[in-house]
Amino acid sequence: MTQAAVSYQIKMLEDRLGFTLFERKARHVELTARGARLARGTSDAFRLLERTFRDVREDRDSVLSLTALPTFCSNWLVPRIGAFQLDNPSLAVRIDSRSDLVDIKAGEADIGIRIGKGQWPGLEARRLFGDTTAPLVPRAALDRFGPFERPDDLLKLRLFGPISWWQDWFRTAGGDPDLLPDRPALELETQTMEVSAAIASGDAATMVTPIYFAEQLASGALVAPFSTELDLGDGHYMVFDPTRAKEPKIKAFIAWMLFQPMAFCLNRTEPAFPEAGKAVVNGQP
Repeated sequence: MTQAAVSYQIKMLEDRLGFTLFERKARHVELTARGARLARGTSDAFRLLERTFRDVREDRDSVLSLTALPTFCSNWLVPRIGAFQLDNPSLAVRIDSRSDLVDIKAGEADIGIRIGKGQWPGLEARRLFGDTTAPLVPRAALDRFGPFERPDDLLKLRLFGPISWWQDWFRTAGGDPDLLPDRPALELETQTMEVSAAIASGDAATMVTPIYFAEQLASGALVAPFSTELDLGDGHYMVFDPTRAKEPKIKAFIAWMLFQPMAFCLNRTEPAFPEAGKAVVNGQP
C-alpha cells in the first residue's frame, strides 16, 4: 500500500473509534496511550490468527521447531538432537540457527535458546547456564609453545576473538592486560570459525565459550590451560510460550533438555543444567 493509502485507512479507523491513534509530530508520528493499548491487543490477536492458520497448514503436533544461536546450535544441539529423536520417534525436528530473534509468541518457533537476562515479554525462560568465556588452545599449539603457566605465557601465540574479552579475562586471571595487542590477530563471525582457524594455524589461542566446545575439550583437540572463566554477565536461557507449555512435544523437549549431562565448565562436570528448574516469566522468578 502507498503511504497515502495507509494514512487514509488510519483516518477511517480513527473516525470509527472516535479517538486519535497517533500524535503527528514534525518528522514522525507516535502512538497515543489509547493507540498503544489497541496495538498490544490487536498484535496478540494477529499472532493468534497467524499461528492458527499455520497449524491448519501443517500437523503442528508432529513437528518441533527450535531456534538457537549458530555456535550453540552447531556445537552442542545438533550433535545431540538425534538422541532426542530416538526418544521421540513420532516428532520431526526443525532447527533455525539464524542470529536474529524469531517471534515465538507468533509461532515462528516452539522453543528458543537465547542469551540475555531472562527478560523476553510474554515468554517463560528457563536458565541453562551462564555466559562465560576463557582461552582455549589447540593441542598442537600447546605441544609447540607450552607450557602455559601464567596468563602472560599466552602472548607466545596469536590471539583470536574480541580483544575486550581478552583484556577482561587477563584482569580476572591475574595477567597484565597492558601487554595485549590493540586488536586481535583474527575475529570472525562465529566462535566455531575462530576455533577452526586456531586449530588449522597451530599457533593461536582463541577466547570462546568453553561449554560450546565440550566435545573438543574432552577429546583433547582443544586444551584449557587455565581454569579461570570470565563471566560476561548474561545467561543462556531456554524460552517458550507459557500458554503452550503443556503441549506434549514442548514438554518432551524441556524434560530432555533439562537432564542432558554435559561438561558444564572448565575442569568440572555437572549432571545437567543446575539452574534450569527456575522458571522466569517476563524477567520475574
